[in-house]
Amino acid sequence: MAENLNQQTMATITLEYDGRNSAIKQLIGLLLTLGAKELKGYDETMQAISDYRNGNVTVCDSFEDYLKKVHA
Repeated sequence: MAENLNQQTMATITLEYDGRNSAIKQLIGLLLTLGAKELKGYDETMQAISDYRNGNVTVCDSFEDYLKKVHA
């Protein structure tokens, strides 16, 4: 149990905000100054997950099948 007390836990928070809001941008800047880390490439991952959930994907059995569907 003593090992669990010494481990640090990281949490991930996703924010959606108006990029023109200067107060929010300052708050995010403060959080980054205090040691928060900005995730890179997260938007692309979330877009891919959204596309998958919405059915905007192409399912192929093989690479040849993929080429047929792409060039169709």
